[in-house]
Amino acid sequence: MTSTHARRELRVGLVLTALAATTTLLAGCATVSPGGTWTGLAPATPAVNGATFGAPEATADESPSASPASPSTSPSPSAPTTPPPPVDPLAGVSKKTLAEFKPCLKKRVAPRSSGSCARLVVTKLKSAGFYPWTKTSTINVAAANAILNYQRSRGLQADGVVAKQTWIALATKAPAVPNVLPDKCKGKGVWLCVDQAHRKLTWVKNGKVVKTFKVRLGGYAYLKKKDAKEGKWKVYATANGTWKVYDKKVDPPSENYGSGAMPYSTMFYPDMYVHYSPGFHAVGYRESSHGCVNIGKLADAKWIFKNTPIGAKVYVFSPKVA
Repeated sequence: MTSTHARRELRVGLVLTALAATTTLLAGCATVSPGGTWTGLAPATPAVNGATFGAPEATADESPSASPASPSTSPSPSAPTTPPPPVDPLAGVSKKTLAEFKPCLKKRVAPRSSGSCARLVVTKLKSAGFYPWTKTSTINVAAANAILNYQRSRGLQADGVVAKQTWIALATKAPAVPNVLPDKCKGKGVWLCVDQAHRKLTWVKNGKVVKTFKVRLGGYAYLKKKDAKEGKWKVYATANGTWKVYDKKVDPPSENYGSGAMPYSTMFYPDMYVHYSPGFHAVGYRESSHGCVNIGKLADAKWIFKNTPIGAKVYVFSPKVA
C-alpha cells in the first residue's frame, strides 16, 4: 500500500469516528422509553454559530418577538390642564331663596340656639313637614328633634346641628332618601326592619311584607320629669345594627320611668325594646324615645308582641345619600 493511499484511508476513518461520536452526544439529551415516549428533556436543537435551527414557528396564540425599537423622540410638552371649577350646590336656587339663606350659610344652629337663623331653620322644617307646632326663634327640644328627623330623612349626619350640608339641603329642598326595604330584611323567618330615615317598622316574614308601623326613635329627650323643669336634655340614640329578640314582657320594670312605661315590650337589645309609648301617642314627634322603638298605637304594639317569636331578627338602619 502506498503512503498516499494509507493517508487517505486514515482521514476517512477519522471522519467516521467523529460522526459516530456526534450521534451519541445528540441521543444523550433525552431518554426515550421502550414505547417511544419522551420521559426526559426534549431533544436539544443543534446550534451553529449561535443560530438555532429546527425551532417551531410562532403560532397565532404566541406573542411575536418585539421589533427593534425605533429611535425615540422627545414628546412635545403639553399645556398644564386647569381643573374645572367646583360645582356650586346652590346654583339652581332662586335669588330670593339665596338672599334668604345667605346670612346663615356659615352659621351653626345647635340646640338652644336662638335668633333669626334659628327661626329660619324652624320655618323651613315646618314647610317640609317636620315641625307641625307653633314657630319659635329658639331651638327647643321639639325643634332639635325635628332637625334630627329631617337629617335622617335626607341621609345626612343626624346630630341635631344645622351646618353647611343641612343648610344646603333646606335651601335646595333636597328630596328624601329612597324608601326601599333592604334585601337583608327579606331573609328566612321573621324580620323587624326599622328604617330611621322614614320612621317606620316593617314586619316581614319569609321575605313578604306583612305590616308596616309608624315609629318614634331615639333623640333629644328628658330623662326624668324633673329634668324638664331644670332644662336638662340630651340625645339618646337608637343603635343601628342587626339584633335578635331575646325576651318579651307585658310590663317590664324600669328604674327611670316606673311601671307601665313600656307596655308590650319586644326586647332585642339590653336598652332598646319595641314597645307601646303613651308619650308618643300623646305628643308625637315633639319628643323622642330614649333609644327604644316607640309604637304609638296600643293595638299595634300588642300585635307585634303576639306575632314576633323569640329569636326573630331586628335590623335597625339609616339610609345615606348615594
